[in-house]
Amino acid sequence: MRNKKPVLLSFHAISNGSTTLVFGQLIYTRYRKFSFTDYSRMETFRRLAALYLANRSRNCRVELVFDSATIEMKTDRNGLFFGKRNFKKTPAHLEEVRIMGNTEVHIPENLYTRHVRHLDAHTLVISDIDDTLLHSFISKKLLKFKTLMLTRVEKRKTVDNMVRLVNRLHEDGAALFYLSNSEQNLYPLIYRFLRQNNLPPGPVFLKHFRKMRHVLTGRKLPRKDLHKLEILEEIIQLFPAKSFVLVGDNTQNDLSIYMQAAADYPKQIIEIVIRRVVESERNQLIVDEFTEELRSRGIGLHYADSFPESLLQ
Repeated sequence: MRNKKPVLLSFHAISNGSTTLVFGQLIYTRYRKFSFTDYSRMETFRRLAALYLANRSRNCRVELVFDSATIEMKTDRNGLFFGKRNFKKTPAHLEEVRIMGNTEVHIPENLYTRHVRHLDAHTLVISDIDDTLLHSFISKKLLKFKTLMLTRVEKRKTVDNMVRLVNRLHEDGAALFYLSNSEQNLYPLIYRFLRQNNLPPGPVFLKHFRKMRHVLTGRKLPRKDLHKLEILEEIIQLFPAKSFVLVGDNTQNDLSIYMQAAADYPKQIIEIVIRRVVESERNQLIVDEFTEELRSRGIGLHYADSFPESLLQ
């Protein structure tokens, strides 16, 4: 890892008043900035390639220095630290990160908030990103690659009716969480996209970091739905008194994942909104079979190509 230094690629801390969920991604890279602001197509490609060529800070002990407390966490084999902590006094701001052994970690500017989030909203919207808010063409591999690697962030297209919907929900008082099957490597690009298009602020939960060789060889990942199911459960358990609106699309497994969440947490889930991107007989059968049953339990299920901004009012 010569010439590569530790960087905190992503970080979020969310508190319910007594328990704080803290997570972040540590990598080794020679780059210090990943703004994805006004990059050319080639610079976009180079920076994304650099993120896939970065090294994970694996299985290392990390000190997170907040304004009123210091905690110790450990990264997993993919360089991610993730856990809940109870503080006598909930800290307000992350000041410094060190890898045990006194190695200081670089914290990039304008890539995430260092503040601990306290959520007053009664309703939480958990939204997918790819093909829900951002046209990513997940079902078309070549177009997906071209769009991801060779398109400037400023040129990426939003799914306009879905963006208007989540913005309106936020204006009505809901807080936003973003939950995607994209890997941690893409966090800076995704964060820039959210800011570029004035989407509501909120923590971004991504799948584990991937190496370039895994992408090129098509190495199979663990079941994709496990990531979303596990994170959904963590969030709902952290905020058991809040109501949840789940937003996604049908290019992957959002419908079945959200249906499982509704079965496990029927009192917390109040709405499921799925954008129909591709024709799926399986998904349509699920919708036809369970819409009325969910409605009888007080859960709305909405499945269509597009939705009016007034949906859920």
